[in-house]
Amino acid sequence: MKNAGNGKTAAAQGGSPPTILYVDCQLRIERERRRLEGMRRYASGRGWRVETLDHTDCTPAALKEALERLRPIGCVAECWRRKGTFPPAAFQGVPVVYFGPPETPEWSDAPRVECDEAAVARMAFRELSAGKPSAYTVVSFWKERKWQRERIDVFRECCREAGFDCPFAYFPDNSAPRTAVPTRSLVEWAASLPLHSAVFAVNDGCAFIVADALARAGRAYPRTGTLVGVDGTEPHMPQDRDIAPKVSSVVLDHEMAGYLAAKSLGERSLRKAIVFPPLLVNRRASTRGHGRREPRILEAMDMIRREACDGLTAAELAARFPGTRQLFQLRFREAMGHPPLDEILNVRLERAMELLVHTDRTIAVVASLSGFRTGCDFWHFFRKRTGLSPLRFRRERR
Repeated sequence: MKNAGNGKTAAAQGGSPPTILYVDCQLRIERERRRLEGMRRYASGRGWRVETLDHTDCTPAALKEALERLRPIGCVAECWRRKGTFPPAAFQGVPVVYFGPPETPEWSDAPRVECDEAAVARMAFRELSAGKPSAYTVVSFWKERKWQRERIDVFRECCREAGFDCPFAYFPDNSAPRTAVPTRSLVEWAASLPLHSAVFAVNDGCAFIVADALARAGRAYPRTGTLVGVDGTEPHMPQDRDIAPKVSSVVLDHEMAGYLAAKSLGERSLRKAIVFPPLLVNRRASTRGHGRREPRILEAMDMIRREACDGLTAAELAARFPGTRQLFQLRFREAMGHPPLDEILNVRLERAMELLVHTDRTIAVVASLSGFRTGCDFWHFFRKRTGLSPLRFRRERR
């Protein structure tokens, strides 16, 4: 068990500081490290501690001992235990908030923090639709989980509103371990997709397998198809590490999830569901170019990813390619669905969000490192795109 907080000392407060206990966590998984960071940010602002009870040590006896020894003001619990997640009664009257509780009637009123799955699906659709694909499909290895059903249903609804049918491809894994090689049926499915198809995989684990199947079927993205997953965290399966950097993903704000869980305990405002939105699309090779066969546009996209935060302008980018600036902008818009400046600003926004959340640099420094000329320019742009000032965005994630 480790102390994960940065709170004031017990002596300074005249006794042990209040404690939040993070239960059944696996900190080798990036998603849960981010959740812990969010809890830590909230706790540190109030002089509290955060303690962890790792999944490998998380027995009923260990939980009881931790509760008696630490006397936490509240608990945040993951739900990894296959033979029964700890029910609220196991916490001996201590308030508890869950990530991913069982989808059974007896758990329907358990306080939880969950992602806005409809917003996830819409963000994925916007990313895929920008390239005007010829067809859409959504693929999954599970269909009994609430978060995934919602993503599938809303994505297909978006497709129907745009005038497209969207078939659902289901490849059951039967809870088996992740295999290194896609099944033959999955590769055959990938080969059968229409040219310039847009594929939404319900999470990154599924997206990595689909990307592998597309490659084995001789389908190259983004020129013959596009692909988006969901999660935005680093892969924990060795066979995915070469694939993951190429797959675009809707990034979930796991730090915000942890922050909201701790905040609900601190404010004693436990609700049935506390919802957090997705953060942004981490755009990688699987949607750069959006299925268009434009080598120069793909080259321009790579330049933007490398140089946008160094001050690259749309005019400087256009000057590197033959023809007039107007012709370059026209071809870029046809291929991407938006002008070069929008792409440059999107890359800068991603960088600025990362610096605001993970560093204590001033707003002026964040603006400079993200490629903006002045802090004022950055402030107005950030406010317009997110609805929040940079300071408020940082504060709400700490």
